[in-house]
Amino acid sequence: LKLSLMLTELLKLSLILTELLKLSLIDTELLKLSLMLTELLKLSLILTELLKLSLIDTELLKLSLILTELLKLSLILTELDKLSLILTELLKLSLILTELLKLSLMLTELLKLSLMLTELLKLSLIDTELLKLSLMLTELLKLSLMLTELLKLSLILTELLKLSLIDTELDKLSLILTELLKLSLIDTELLKLSLILTELLKLSLIDTELLKLSLIDTELDKLSLILTELLKLSLIDTELLKLSLIDTELDKLSLIDTELLRLSLIDTELLKLSLIDTELLKLSLIDTELDKLSLILTELLKLSLIDTELLKLS
Repeated sequence: LKLSLMLTELLKLSLILTELLKLSLIDTELLKLSLMLTELLKLSLILTELLKLSLIDTELLKLSLILTELLKLSLILTELDKLSLILTELLKLSLILTELLKLSLMLTELLKLSLMLTELLKLSLIDTELLKLSLMLTELLKLSLMLTELLKLSLILTELLKLSLIDTELDKLSLILTELLKLSLIDTELLKLSLILTELLKLSLIDTELLKLSLIDTELDKLSLILTELLKLSLIDTELLKLSLIDTELDKLSLIDTELLRLSLIDTELLKLSLIDTELLKLSLIDTELDKLSLILTELLKLSLIDTELLKLS
């Protein structure tokens, strides 16, 4: 009964060993999964680096677009500088036109004076004065030609006034350009801030990576704890293996016991056979005694026959 109980315990231990073997297989699977997780973490890190590179590419594209806009603005500024030079020239021409307008007013006054002089010349010495007037008329004709030129210049002045209006518009544009330059400076500041922000984003990404690494450390700590548990289980496995070896030894002993039982049974059978042999020997001895008795009886019969023969003879 004790051996049966021990055998039941050994069977339980064997079941526990099978479970532990299953746990060892699960441990191997967990190790494989941990390796796969490390590979996945490496791939995630590579993906984060690629995302960083994509963000940098987008930022570079944005900067390139901003640079193209700035180049366009610089070209516009150069054009505006040229226009400002043209405006200065036009201002000079407008001053000349104002002087010419003054001269035209003076000529109108001279014309009035010439008319008055003609009236006076009519009243005075007509002949002498007529010559002078003819000379003056020639001069006036020259002046009329000059007036026509002045009219042309007045038209030019009107155009110049229009250009002055354009200059005012250009001044406004120059003010707008100054504002744009200020905005460009603000854009440069914003670009600096964007660079700082990119650095901060990089730092934040580094922080996220550190957090991931901390999480990985926690996971590794958990895995280390699991490994310690697994080591404990492996120690338990070793103990169970020792117990299994003990079980095997006990099985051997049980087999030896069974063999001994068989031998004991054989011994009992042999004892029975020996008893039977003893009985047979006794029977054989009885047979021998009976044989002796039968011999004696035969002898007695022979003697009786002899006696009968002797009786007959007598």
